[in-house]
Amino acid sequence: MMTGNYDPASPTPASADWFRRIGLRFDPYVHLEASGDPHLPEYTVNLDIFRVALDAAPTIIVAPPGGGKTATRVAVTRTCWFDIGGTYPFPLPYNLGMAPLTGKPPTATQHLRLLLEAGTCALLTGLAFRPERLLRSSDATIRATAAILRAGLPGPLDYYLAILRETGTPAGLTPLLERTYALTAPPQPDVLHLFCDALADPGVDAMRGQAEDIFQAFAGMLTGALGFSHILLLIDGIDAMYENQADVQYAARWVFDLFDRAEAWTGSNTFIKLFIPDLMEAAVTDYLHHHAIAARVAHIVWNHDLLVSMLRKRISAASEERFESLDAISTPALNDVERQIVVNLPPLPRVVLQVTRQALLRYAARLENGGQLDEDDIHHAIAWYRRHAAQQSPAPRV
Repeated sequence: MMTGNYDPASPTPASADWFRRIGLRFDPYVHLEASGDPHLPEYTVNLDIFRVALDAAPTIIVAPPGGGKTATRVAVTRTCWFDIGGTYPFPLPYNLGMAPLTGKPPTATQHLRLLLEAGTCALLTGLAFRPERLLRSSDATIRATAAILRAGLPGPLDYYLAILRETGTPAGLTPLLERTYALTAPPQPDVLHLFCDALADPGVDAMRGQAEDIFQAFAGMLTGALGFSHILLLIDGIDAMYENQADVQYAARWVFDLFDRAEAWTGSNTFIKLFIPDLMEAAVTDYLHHHAIAARVAHIVWNHDLLVSMLRKRISAASEERFESLDAISTPALNDVERQIVVNLPPLPRVVLQVTRQALLRYAARLENGGQLDEDDIHHAIAWYRRHAAQQSPAPRV
């Protein structure tokens, strides 16, 4: 998949603040990786797959590269923390692309240690954004939470609490612990200080024991005292490593140990949600079939209407609802701009975002001379995509 933003043969690119020059408060097309997009909640498209990703059943969620796997995972994560009520599951993002580079898939024990670290990172960040969930708990629950956080976090709990006190906002934690937990409506600094005080009891030591025992205690606390309905193991990033891109059979081995535990985890209200590229589907489902492991398979499917909606939601959010479509900055001869873009491209969010941005960059580069977005800008961007599509990586071995 292409990653470049400019054609070397194009005119001089627009300045970095090109989006402000056309009336936008941010660039709504720059984040091709959804986990790094702070504005994603403002323009999430309602896909049927969300309900499947949220429910209490092991599921394999499939899409081609650039098809919205990470965006779906991030949207599910943020939906779960919509409020502090107990009707939502706890989202535990487990990015296999961040696993230690040993050259081999993690063992079952290594998976558990990584899951505990990912889970405690997610819990501390989520609770910092929604401290009421902890502050309304009993003293015993708060102490147990602190003990598990001390056991699982990659650094000292007191270090992260100091960052919260100094910054007065949980946003300072997200780059350190879990980027996808950049939630909306953060608490007031005084509430955040109460949260830090509650967890900072120096008399609470890290929970001791085997990784499996601590993880089970962690899961029990989430679905018990902290009031989450169930736990979603949101497993992503399996195709982020070069070795896995080159051999889907090898890549699938990274999740086999996890699925071997799926039935046992179901008993503790913990459910795997595995996000994989389409080329891995056969290897994973074949393993599940031969080992009699029950898991549904669901596909993220985009059509022209959904892609048009995605593009229009982005321009509306970036313009603070002044523009409902790129038609607002286009010549009278250019209508239904978003649809003209998507009907000429593969039905993949990443591709249509790249091409839309390329059209706007070309338009913004000549803004000093006036004018509007025109058909040439759209045609140029689509041609740019077609020229560079041949530079995609070779297909993985099946």
